[in-house]
Order: sequence, then structure tokens, then C-alpha cells
Amino acid sequence: MEKLERFEKALSDIVNEYIKLGKELEKLRNDGKMKTTKFRELLGKKLLYNMIITIFKRYDLIDRDVLEKL
Repeated sequence: MEKLERFEKALSDIVNEYIKLGKELEKLRNDGKMKTTKFRELLGKKLLYNMIITIFKRYDLIDRDVLEKL
């Protein structure tokens, strides 16, 4: 696997995990579990992924179709 392919796979994994975390957090919010350790842990992970995605956006490394998923 070439370096570019590995990068694209990693980026895809990051975006998919970011989306998954958003859905999990929404479910916990709807259940009124915003003060739980799990909620805070997932929120921290989502913020970390958000920072990574922001860096990729800054350098124009994310395609428009990927941005639409976010």
C-alpha cells in the first residue's frame, strides 16, 4: 500500500469515527446523560478528531464530498 493510500484510509477512518461519535453523543444527550463519564470521554475524543480534521481542512487535504458528510 502506498503512502497516499494509507493517508486516504486514515483520513476516512478519522471522518467515520467523528461521525460515529457525533451520533453516540446525540443519543446520550437525548437520554439526558450529559454529565456521565462516558459522555465526557466521547466528547473529548470528538474534539480531538475535530482538531485533526481542521488541520486537514487548513491544508486543503479533504475533498468536498467528505466535508459534506460532516
